[in-house]
Amino acid sequence: MRSVLEEVPDELARELFALLGQADKLPIAFTPEWTVSRAAALLRDLPTAAVEIIRAAASDDGWAPAEALRGPDGKASLRGRTGAITKAIQRGATRKDWPADIPAPVQAQYDPNIPAYQRTSGFRMHADCVPVFRAAIERIDADV
Repeated sequence: MRSVLEEVPDELARELFALLGQADKLPIAFTPEWTVSRAAALLRDLPTAAVEIIRAAASDDGWAPAEALRGPDGKASLRGRTGAITKAIQRGATRKDWPADIPAPVQAQYDPNIPAYQRTSGFRMHADCVPVFRAAIERIDADV
């Protein structure tokens, strides 16, 4: 049997399973996931430069090449942009918008063959997040 509760806070999900009398009999695992509502809240709490990374990754099936984000001359720095995402996730967790251990929607990708300091080659988004963030972007764009 597989029971799925979506858009429900973890605490409420635990209480619902406890009410069903199944909480002690089932191996219940709570994996924090991005939902459209959570993703939209995150996007609204980010500076434009960080939103650009998420938009690019969501629109290109989970990959945002760095050269597309470095500006027309290719020299714009991408340093600190994922830091803004991390801080916004922490703020959302403090407000209880999502669990504290929810994963960041994008991660910088580096060349594993270069051990020294290097520029990112791009940003990747997990495949499960792509449709969620696309829908959140559409929601935000419709609000404007």
